Amino acid sequence: MPLLYPFVIFLLLLILATLVRGPARQETASPKEEELSQLRDRVAALERLVLDEDRDLRRKFDGL
Repeated sequence: MPLLYPFVIFLLLLILATLVRGPARQETASPKEEELSQLRDRVAALERLVLDEDRDLRRKFDGL
């Protein structure tokens, strides 16, 4: 029976550690979402540049 006590204490500490670290895992998802949002903004800006007719015409006239 006394051999069981260290394992019980270890399991309790392990459970406590997972409970404490649980919210930290949710916070790690936030930077990923933020980075994806920034990438979406960059793609939208690039689409505006590529599809802008005035810019395309100016580029063509500058190449003449």
